Amino acid sequence: MFLSDCQSKLARFARTLSLSQRVKATFIASFSVFCLLSLLVIFAATKGTEDYIFEKQLSRVVTQFSQNYAQRHTFLFPEGIVAYARFADIPPLLAEYIDSSTPGVFELAHPDEQDFHYAVARMPDNTLYYFIYDVNEVEISENLERMMMQIIFSSFTLFILLFFLIFHLVLKRSLAPMFTLIEQVKKSDGSSDTRFINEYKYEDDEIGLLNKTLADYAQRIEAFVQREREFTSFASHELRTPVTVIKGANELLKLHSERDPALAKPLARLERAVNSMEDMITVLLELAREDKTGQTAQAKLAAVVEEVLLAFQCQADKNGKTLSLIASSPNSLSITRVNGLIVISNLVRNAIQHSTEADIELCVTDSTFSVSNTLQPEQSAHVSEFFSGTEQGYGLGKIIVERVCRQQNWQYTQRIQGSRICVTVDFST
Repeated sequence: MFLSDCQSKLARFARTLSLSQRVKATFIASFSVFCLLSLLVIFAATKGTEDYIFEKQLSRVVTQFSQNYAQRHTFLFPEGIVAYARFADIPPLLAEYIDSSTPGVFELAHPDEQDFHYAVARMPDNTLYYFIYDVNEVEISENLERMMMQIIFSSFTLFILLFFLIFHLVLKRSLAPMFTLIEQVKKSDGSSDTRFINEYKYEDDEIGLLNKTLADYAQRIEAFVQREREFTSFASHELRTPVTVIKGANELLKLHSERDPALAKPLARLERAVNSMEDMITVLLELAREDKTGQTAQAKLAAVVEEVLLAFQCQADKNGKTLSLIASSPNSLSITRVNGLIVISNLVRNAIQHSTEADIELCVTDSTFSVSNTLQPEQSAHVSEFFSGTEQGYGLGKIIVERVCRQQNWQYTQRIQGSRICVTVDFST
């Protein structure tokens, strides 16, 4: 359990690090562990080799002494090696750490950090001899070993720091092209003065291939954006021209409506339809350009709702529906008129088309507008269809409404409560 918690915390911490930090941490940790293990192996091998040399030397002396003992010759022991014919002759401080019955060569485990090796050998006459090899004058002392280990560890630490500095510089230079690419991508917004430029000169490595791919992709996007701008420019002219002609003809017809009062109402509807079409064209072209500066005319939210209410009252009457403004705030904030008109008109039109009961409730607060209507159970199951843009009727559909709201920083939400659906737009930014 504890191990799994540590692993999860380590994983969460690793996810907070950047790519270069992960590479540095992994490489330095791996290199440090490898060097530390190498030092331990070298130290253990050195100590083992040292003990092997002492024991080998002692074993050779024992063999030579045994041969001279059999021939009754005098043997001259090397310096530091002493032989005892009886166990009782061994100094008491050493005798208690020696096994008196087992022949062989051993290292004496002295608690006072005294270094001795001893051998127990059986002579040709079956007599046990004890050989003590004092290596304190030959072997490296414990104090010297500690000092050497401190020097090695300090050197190792300094070497790690130096290696980390060199590795940091190398990694920084290696990742510099990638960071350059990131900055170029951040600065590239599709405008003509911030194009993505292929400045990396080594195109045969991974970063060069990535740079070339991004540059080619940026050029394709730039060409697409340019074609879209040209289209919206042409469409703006081609779509507005017939609308202007219709508006001019309508104005001429209104001059004759005084002699024929029956024409007043149809001409008023025609004028509202033309104005609605003009506003719709303006918003669609504005969305195509992803431009937020196209429309600046402001109007009170309550006034826009009343304008929509007046425009759709006739359509609601024909469909047997009643538009009820149950709450209206006189202190509503100001919004972009055309965009708000498009959003609210579309929501009211959808409510008229899909409501199963006569009453459609509209509500206006200081910063929000909501429309609520009833649905049949079978319609509730398919509510996502006519609010997803797949069934748009005469409206723009949810996709366009959401794009307008996102462009203007308005919040669009919908919820179903029993048999009623309520759509709310928050115009506060």
